[in-house]
Amino acid sequence: MTEPGRDPIDRGICAGYEIRSSLSFQTLRTSTGTTTSTPLYVEERPDLAVEGEPILTWRPRPGNPFHGRLLQAGDGFAFWTSDAGWYVIDPALPSITVSPAPIPLRREVRMFGVPASICSLARGDITIHAAAVEMAGGAVLLAGPSRYGKTTLAAALAQAGHRLLCEDSTRCGTIDGPAVMPGPAVVRLRADVAGSIDLPGRRVGIGDDGRVGVILDEGVRGDGNPVPLRAIIFLRSGQGPATLEPVRPADAIRDILALTFQLPTSASRAAAFSRVADLAAGVVTFDLVRRIEADSTGDVIGLIERLAGTDA
Repeated sequence: MTEPGRDPIDRGICAGYEIRSSLSFQTLRTSTGTTTSTPLYVEERPDLAVEGEPILTWRPRPGNPFHGRLLQAGDGFAFWTSDAGWYVIDPALPSITVSPAPIPLRREVRMFGVPASICSLARGDITIHAAAVEMAGGAVLLAGPSRYGKTTLAAALAQAGHRLLCEDSTRCGTIDGPAVMPGPAVVRLRADVAGSIDLPGRRVGIGDDGRVGVILDEGVRGDGNPVPLRAIIFLRSGQGPATLEPVRPADAIRDILALTFQLPTSASRAAAFSRVADLAAGVVTFDLVRRIEADSTGDVIGLIERLAGTDA
């Protein structure tokens, strides 16, 4: 596949990619010019004809009506979602071709999920089901399955003055040391907590899952350059006061791997394991055990700030 589109415009940085496209984007970050990002070409085609072998399926679950499927299409992939349509992915270029969507923002946010994760696999990186914030010049990952409060906690930390890097799906590099590539500058809050979170940004509707989207103002986004990864915190549910406990490296590898995007092939699994092992070897990891309720957030923020050395 050749570079798609005519004279694609340099739009900004997201997830380690320099987005080149004639389409408009709302959640990209700027570049300081000090780091070279990989170009990612994005174009829209109204007549996408997609055929391939199904390899992964996502089904609706409580609180999330989204469903989708991933196809192997020759040397590339095709990803369909119920709320944003088709994405045809060429990880070698890399490029992503999208179908028209009634809500371009929803399509944009989805694009930096599975489609961009597939390109990242080919680039030697991994994508972890985790939110990320920048604290004291380093990134802290908040990792856990859905409905464990990753987004709410990340938004609360952003409200406390820390830069939001990613809200749900975080691309991590390991080749030049563990690092987080800042993702889309948007956070999707549950309706029951949206009223208690005040972030500088524009509130929008993104999906039909009852969440409120906040597109962060450009003044708080920061640039898209990699941020050194300092710590990974696994979110656990428990009772009593919140605690942070160190995790053994072997356990950390197991838990990170369970939250890492992989293709269902032996080569992909082997690559993911190797990269996760490199990540765990260079980053401290902790279990954060706490009640998953809004009234415990203040104590949890204090714990994380003390860990990151920002509570002075």
